[in-house]
Amino acid sequence: MAHVSNKRHLRNIAIPKTWPISRKRYYWIIRPSTNGYKFEYGMPILLWLRDYLKIVKNKKEAKYLLRNGKVLVNNKKIKDLGYNVGLFDVISIKDLNKNYRVVMSNNLKLKLVEISEQEKDLKIIKIIRKNLVKGGKIQVTGIDGRNFIIDDKDIKTGDSILFNTKENKIEKVIKMNKGNLIYIFYGAKVSTIGKLENIKIFRKPFGHTRFVEYINIDSNKREETIFDYSIVIGEDKPLITVR
Repeated sequence: MAHVSNKRHLRNIAIPKTWPISRKRYYWIIRPSTNGYKFEYGMPILLWLRDYLKIVKNKKEAKYLLRNGKVLVNNKKIKDLGYNVGLFDVISIKDLNKNYRVVMSNNLKLKLVEISEQEKDLKIIKIIRKNLVKGGKIQVTGIDGRNFIIDDKDIKTGDSILFNTKENKIEKVIKMNKGNLIYIFYGAKVSTIGKLENIKIFRKPFGHTRFVEYINIDSNKREETIFDYSIVIGEDKPLITVR
């Protein structure tokens, strides 16, 4: 069987369909680092700079920008060209005075949307795991792999955290409650924003699947998608730019 990946690279046939690059251009391509995101929800910083934004021509130029802090991800200097920049992460290009957020397009491709200087410090993180740790405290894990110790014992998987990446603090917990706004980041309804109506559970012999029912804010139609494909982004309005 042919190899489709190694420790540093992926074969072109193994490139996730969500990556907005041509599979025909490369035989081998840089492999994302394992920093929390699934491969489908992010793409290496090298590819964002070289193939998407086209502000560098090669790895050498990309390394120069990263090493000298001219490109930041979530307000942090990074060195790894394979650093996986994923859903709702912010790429800041200092020399261009530009800030971009990673979102999903309606054709299920990752893309960047330009955001303001005031918004670049904020990121919404979906909670995918909750544990009780020493001292009776609650530890939650986000979709991006971050762990947080919080006092809110009522927080649930599916809720979101509005996180300030500059001050490294939680600004707000956004509950997955009826009436709040959700963003669909995968599946057939990708890039849709809706007002949450209900969470349904479809039970099966070996587990269960959760679905969300929502009102599409663009069409005003009632729709549904898999719970894991949605993230709550605000109450009356989105707290960050998502499209």
